[in-house]
Amino acid sequence: MTDKVSDELITADARRHGHPLAAAGLANTLIVVMAIGTVVWLGLLLNTMLRQPFEATDDLIWLAKLRNDRFLDLPLSPAWMLQSPFYRPVAEFLLKCLYALFGLDPTPYRYVQFAIFLLLMGLSLQVVRRLGLRPESVLLITVFAIGSPFISGSVVWISELPHVLVLVCFAASLLSVLSDNTDRVKLALCGLAYAIALLSKENGLFLIAFYIYFLRTAPLRAAIVFGGITLAYFAMRAVVLGSGMGTAGVDESVGYFFQMLSKEERLTLFSGHAVYKLYVYNVLAQLGALAFRITQWGVIFDRPHYQIIVETLSTALIVAGLVALRGRPQRHTLVVVVIAAIAIGGPLLSYSYARDRHLALPAFAYAFLLAIAVNELASFLPGRPRPTALIACVWVAWSLQAGLMLRQINWASGDVIERVYRANEKPFNPTLPPDVWATAREHALSLAPPSRQ
Repeated sequence: MTDKVSDELITADARRHGHPLAAAGLANTLIVVMAIGTVVWLGLLLNTMLRQPFEATDDLIWLAKLRNDRFLDLPLSPAWMLQSPFYRPVAEFLLKCLYALFGLDPTPYRYVQFAIFLLLMGLSLQVVRRLGLRPESVLLITVFAIGSPFISGSVVWISELPHVLVLVCFAASLLSVLSDNTDRVKLALCGLAYAIALLSKENGLFLIAFYIYFLRTAPLRAAIVFGGITLAYFAMRAVVLGSGMGTAGVDESVGYFFQMLSKEERLTLFSGHAVYKLYVYNVLAQLGALAFRITQWGVIFDRPHYQIIVETLSTALIVAGLVALRGRPQRHTLVVVVIAAIAIGGPLLSYSYARDRHLALPAFAYAFLLAIAVNELASFLPGRPRPTALIACVWVAWSLQAGLMLRQINWASGDVIERVYRANEKPFNPTLPPDVWATAREHALSLAPPSRQ
């Protein structure tokens, strides 16, 4: 009788300990599958980038300008072209270095772009750890960045590298405020990242949201740092650009939304001070694109598609997760507020044409909100595998979107090669030097399938 009772106790104890081990094994298996899948997506992203020709307008115009610029000219030179309302000396310095090394061969540029993207994901991993999120959350952020048209377009285009530099500055600022450094050091690092972001792309201005973090500990010092950098930046813009410093895209006739309207409809909807009405429309359109993907480049979709579903469900997860987060005291509440402010406020810096790529910064902030929200919701699930399974489900949803996005990028590059490069022996843009176009065209045609070369 005693032996029988002992056997039953041993069996029950084995079952009790075996279940957690099996659960941990399942969770680890899911993490391994996500990690392998993410590496595959990164490889496919690099392969897609290597098949991209130079963008026929923005890339070549910028590189042609930098060819004639000296390094010492860059701090006092407009960006992109000689007559432009853009001031981006940090981005120009990086692109000038790349041009000095690689000339008009796009392949090495792609490796540098990919390396910067990996740096961004490495910083994101450290931010995830500092926030106390599950490490697999960085895998979700990575596939989100690949699948989001707001981010992947900036990663792929050379002339959109300034957007990626701003994302790196954003991630570095997050890592700074989450570090164990003193507030004085945190403020110095955030100020440096803010200055680099501003001098890379105009929408770096929204990193001023990190001032919120210092409101309780160093409000006056932070106001001096962020305010001083901002004033110095606009003073330099005024010196370099003169009267053109604030005239980026105010012509209301260039909005992509207007391509869908007749002249009569345009006058009815945007009569009077049309540019201000168009600005309001574009801000709303970009918020709608970011949260629900109901617009693309300012144009409202006329039918549902997969990205509408995945964006809408992700936004629902963010709302649910932040509501749950609000009910519990958190160590990093101010950091979450900063991230949310950048995600919501980013679309306010809208051009008169609501291009998807202009949402790279708010979209990356959105990715962190999604990771935070999913982790918060996962904390309510009992057991080891269920929280990981929830993250894995969101990862799978965005992995499918990543595949669709890479397919779309590949199709677009093939279309540019055939429709623009092959069809135009002379420069597609008349302002381009013929030798620049000839070299870029030769590289582009070499990227075409063998049957078309």
